[in-house]
Amino acid sequence: MTLTTSGETAVSAPLLYEASRRAIAQAAEDLWPGRGAVLGPQRPGVTSYVCQVLVDGKELYAKYSWLSSSLVSILRGARGAWADVQEAQEPYVRSVDLVTRRELQHLEFLQQIGRPRVCDTAGFRGGVLFTRAVAGSTIAEELAVRPWDTAPLLDSVLLSLRELHGEQGARYLRQAWPINERSVVDVFSRKFRGPAAVRYIAGLGRGRLVGDERQVVVDLLGNAVRRLLRLTSAIRPRQRTAVFGDLKPEHVYLSGHRLTFIDPALQWAAGPEPDLAKLFGRALLLGFCHHELRAERQITEGVVSVLSRHSQSVSLGDRTDRAARLREVMVLWLMDTVNILSTCLSAPADLPLTSNQLALVAEAHRIAAVAERVSGLLVGSASGLSLLDAVFHEVEHSALDLR
Repeated sequence: MTLTTSGETAVSAPLLYEASRRAIAQAAEDLWPGRGAVLGPQRPGVTSYVCQVLVDGKELYAKYSWLSSSLVSILRGARGAWADVQEAQEPYVRSVDLVTRRELQHLEFLQQIGRPRVCDTAGFRGGVLFTRAVAGSTIAEELAVRPWDTAPLLDSVLLSLRELHGEQGARYLRQAWPINERSVVDVFSRKFRGPAAVRYIAGLGRGRLVGDERQVVVDLLGNAVRRLLRLTSAIRPRQRTAVFGDLKPEHVYLSGHRLTFIDPALQWAAGPEPDLAKLFGRALLLGFCHHELRAERQITEGVVSVLSRHSQSVSLGDRTDRAARLREVMVLWLMDTVNILSTCLSAPADLPLTSNQLALVAEAHRIAAVAERVSGLLVGSASGLSLLDAVFHEVEHSALDLR
């Protein structure tokens, strides 16, 4: 099959969106017949089709997934032409490993253990997951307006995950279906291993970046990817700890002193490192894209503080294991950064991106430069806190050099 570049689509976006809305409307009618469910516009994003649904004046959100693939991948032709996608989608929606069905199960489990608190489910039908709207602002929004509180905000998120990271989470996941499609390592491998990877990297940014800047970004990301492929051995086998899996600041809401999580993707890991990497890495990206240099520095300092403290608190007395865990966090952070940046750069022009994702595209040169520089440090001999210091020196240097 032929994959298109970001400026083109192999699958018609209007056809994909219209089919998604038909599935959601039918599911809403089946669940709440005659209640006149009203569908709102598509929510920006690259993974699943999501829209608001009003039922009797109550605000719900509907999520519909296509073949466990991102909307970007479907539109670029990763699952074939539109006829192929439609044919495969029908049995997929009925399958037991449907990703929205697994997410429903994860939400129900987390509701049982009570922590982290998660959004309420409202219904499931025809592959469509309905959840209730969550009050408050996201941690991403909080970081933007009070970056000086980065450390306590991140600490509060991690504190809410202690039960999940403990025996209760592991006991559940032993008899459940994980959502490995959202694993940082799995996403990175799908993107950058195999014969199509070179062409994929070469096409990044077409339609979103122009001229020499696009080629600079492609070259920087290519260097980072080649090094990260050599660093996969730093990721310990996933076998002991259940992690939230998609722990982005946008997926945690704060209302008063109460946190509520959305979009779980529970999966196995050797420890909590994948959750740390995604939470810290996405917070750093929010800092990169903040319009104030002072705010970026405050976010960066908050991340460094929490990461250093966490690193010192694990594997007490075993400096080698502590250093290995810290390196794993940084490798996963860099992989996730390359994953989301490449996804945004390869997104077709008619796929709506969130404001944060558009900001990543605008800062693509700087983010790619940081990824390239830090990947060079990670393949070097530095370890432990000296590696941490070197990595964040590069982050700070890029703020002065490329901002």
